[in-house]
Amino acid sequence: MNKRFVLSTIMILTATPFCYASGYTLAVANNIILILLVIVLVLVALGCYGLHYNRIISQRNEQLRRILTALDDYRATVGHEILAPVKVQNDEEQSFFVKMDARVNKERPFTNPDFDHYALVEFMGVSNEEFCKLVPRYTEPARTLDYINSLRAEYAAKILMEQPNLPINDIAGKCGFRDTAAFNKVFKFAFGITPNDFLSGISHMFKKKEK
Repeated sequence: MNKRFVLSTIMILTATPFCYASGYTLAVANNIILILLVIVLVLVALGCYGLHYNRIISQRNEQLRRILTALDDYRATVGHEILAPVKVQNDEEQSFFVKMDARVNKERPFTNPDFDHYALVEFMGVSNEEFCKLVPRYTEPARTLDYINSLRAEYAAKILMEQPNLPINDIAGKCGFRDTAAFNKVFKFAFGITPNDFLSGISHMFKKKEK
């Protein structure tokens, strides 16, 4: 933004003598200077918007980092309970879901693009009927896939923070997405921003820390 402002100021300062040296009338010279002033105002407005946008992205990324850290800490507290396959013995729905969520995040079977509702049921070692009773919100395979994709997006966010130089298409593949378009759609739905905007925010945070 500073470079734009300096350049625009130089343009305005040199515009008047240039107009006179070129033999322009006073009215034409004034019009040229007015146009340059408008350009300067537009550049300043764009610069201010860019700073504001970067600040918002940085704040959102910091909040996301805290959420992901909190989730990791929570899952670590129940991780020791889910190393063995789950045996259903009148477990409550919430207890089963907590154990399932912790185990899936620990072993990350969702990195396989074919991991879906039925693969999750098999992974948890229960029948589809038992699964639907224990997790009634995921009786429909499409809703289960939404949950799996949210885990993929969460894992992608961690990779983006740890390896910001990794190509987006490589991250999509690592997280179980079949293509970059699907990755971008799911990530934006989960976090409200695209992976590229997320990376820009991370880069901005790193620059602030280096100053």
